[in-house]
This record gives sequence, structure tokens and C-alpha cells, in this order.
Amino acid sequence: MDDLQRLAIESECIRLMNQFSYRVDAMDYDGVIDLFMPDCTFDRGNVRYDGHDGLREVLTGRAPDRITRHVVSNATVDVLDQQNARGTAYCMVFGHRGSVNADGVAPLGIPDSLAHYNGEFKR
Repeated sequence: MDDLQRLAIESECIRLMNQFSYRVDAMDYDGVIDLFMPDCTFDRGNVRYDGHDGLREVLTGRAPDRITRHVVSNATVDVLDQQNARGTAYCMVFGHRGSVNADGVAPLGIPDSLAHYNGEFKR
């Protein structure tokens, strides 16, 4: 594999991490699930969710009035081969529950949490 192929794979993996965050924030849970393999595992806190059904469980368990913005940074990807990679990133989560102002803007203060994404990517 040449450098250009490796960079393309790294870029695709970073894009997946960003798409995950955007789709969670948009409450596009079907879109989130589409990013994962059917036999995926998803760890949140000390709980592991298995497969698309488990992922749907954690997503639909979110409060419907919760507005979030996930800000992903420091993404790194290790390309193992043309079909597999591992990646990690930091994610600050800003959250608000309740209504938005007249302009549709939610008052977001300091981050609610700092998450650490760890992922295995497969084609």
C-alpha cells in the first residue's frame, strides 16, 4: 500500500468518527447505525451494547429534549491493511435539556463530558 492509499483510509476513518458525532447530534439514529457493522459492539461507560439492536437501544434511550454537540479532536488512525484500521479521538460533549431561544439556539455552557473514541474500522 502506498502513502496515498494509507492517507485515504485514514481520512475515511476520521470522517466516520465525525459522521457518528454529527448524526448523534441530529438524532439521526438510523444514520448512526448505518455507520456500524451488524456485529458491532459499542461501549458507553461500563455498559457494552451488542449489534445494531444494542446500538439502537442506547441511542433511543437518550432524552428526546436533549440537545448535544460532540466536538471531535486529536483523531489518530493506524492503518493495519487495506481492509482494517484502528482509530482514537477525544470528544467534548456539550449538552442542553429543554427549549431553545427564538433563534433556535440552545444555551450551551461548559462541556458535560469528555469522551474517548476507540474504534476498529473494517471495509
